[in-house]
Amino acid sequence: MKPSSRTLLSLSLVSLLAACNAPTGSSQATAPAAASATPPTAASVATSAGPATAPASAAPAPAVHFTLTMDKVDAYVAAVRNLGVLAQANPALEDVTAMNASEENVEQYAARLRANAQVAAAIGKAGMTPEDFARTGEALTGGMMAAGALESGALKKIPDGIDPQYVAFAQQNKDAIAQRMKAMQQAPAQE
Repeated sequence: MKPSSRTLLSLSLVSLLAACNAPTGSSQATAPAAASATPPTAASVATSAGPATAPASAAPAPAVHFTLTMDKVDAYVAAVRNLGVLAQANPALEDVTAMNASEENVEQYAARLRANAQVAAAIGKAGMTPEDFARTGEALTGGMMAAGALESGALKKIPDGIDPQYVAFAQQNKDAIAQRMKAMQQAPAQE
């Protein structure tokens, strides 16, 4: 079963919006918790690279050291695919899996994912906790967007609140990440 286009589009839009609106104090990075179906283009990064403002209702989260790795990216891609299949089978879950960046930080998003047994199970099936899923999405998208903006010249330096490790990771693994983003559009292997 292939994830719905609507689900993948929703995850993509949430990723881009969250990266623009996440508070600077959340978990070291200011990107979203959901992945985009395709890596952002230089044009999309340039138009969304404005300063982030903290949402009124989201409390600042404690800083969490999080290291982005390709193993985490692989698990994240598998989890996004699982969530797409789950949302296709139960469209009401699309709202559960999308991060509301103007209302919640990464920890709140992870808690909401964990609170839904089906969603938590789909993420767990990929070998991740909801917390790692949320942090990987935030780190990956923030790193990809900042790297794209730096490459295009839209930014001259890494924005405050984006961990330079995430940007370096995105730059060093650009082709491998693009390959994995394409994989999110394919259905997971049936057991």
